[in-house]
Amino acid sequence: APEPLLYRNTVDGRVDAAADAEVVELELLLADLAHVERRLEKTTCGGLERDTLETVAEGLQRGAPARTLGLSDAAAAAIKSMGLLTLKPVLYAFNVDEVDFTFGREEALTRARDVLASLQYCDPVRDQCVLVSAKLEAEISSRTAREQREYLDSLGMEPEPGLEPDSFLSHTVLPLAIVRLLDLCLAYTGPGVPAERSRTTRAHLFPLDGLTAVGLAAKLHGDIQKGFIRAEVAPAAVLLQHPDYAAAKEAGCVRGEGKEYALRSDDVVLVKWK
Repeated sequence: APEPLLYRNTVDGRVDAAADAEVVELELLLADLAHVERRLEKTTCGGLERDTLETVAEGLQRGAPARTLGLSDAAAAAIKSMGLLTLKPVLYAFNVDEVDFTFGREEALTRARDVLASLQYCDPVRDQCVLVSAKLEAEISSRTAREQREYLDSLGMEPEPGLEPDSFLSHTVLPLAIVRLLDLCLAYTGPGVPAERSRTTRAHLFPLDGLTAVGLAAKLHGDIQKGFIRAEVAPAAVLLQHPDYAAAKEAGCVRGEGKEYALRSDDVVLVKWK
């Protein structure tokens, strides 16, 4: 999946979010145009790649980002290695003061969305915006995590279900927004022992749409994909009702699935391979 672009709302000391976005967009357009023109000069650029890049170059020259040109899946795949900046979805981060961040969030978000609607090439469905408050975070940065949560609680900031009170802060807001923007799921992989006993437990971001059991195995390691036998699957909420995996399996809560099983967002998967 492509990485998103992150826009801030201050450029050259001015406070004009729409103008800032236009300035950054122009810089990205020029960077992409130079990149595309260099590639088109190569004799190795041909076929669908050349046709697509010529279309993109024409769009960039008239000020249209590559993501707005309606490229087909095949065309987008042909130029994927280019990593064009204007082909990526956009996340706009609006830096606001403490009052707007805490007591005036809805009004601030409305104004932010109005700014997005005023941008010529903003996609109101795909592109997203979030609020951050650098000033507020600077003020509470010296406090402990508990003190930060208590302070945010005192301001009446209610987090989304399942999230901590500090989920309003940028270290949580921005990663979550990116995950949603790119339609990714967070996955943890490890050797089947508690994380505190493992040196190989890792977090991954995978596109969940269409991901199968064997597809997951392929993302972990080619040998696991080749030696795939089956996947043992159970919902995370069900596993948490048991003391350990073995107990859940004994209770009949773990089922076996084949290569083409379509993974769900709350699945815990044990891949059996040889």
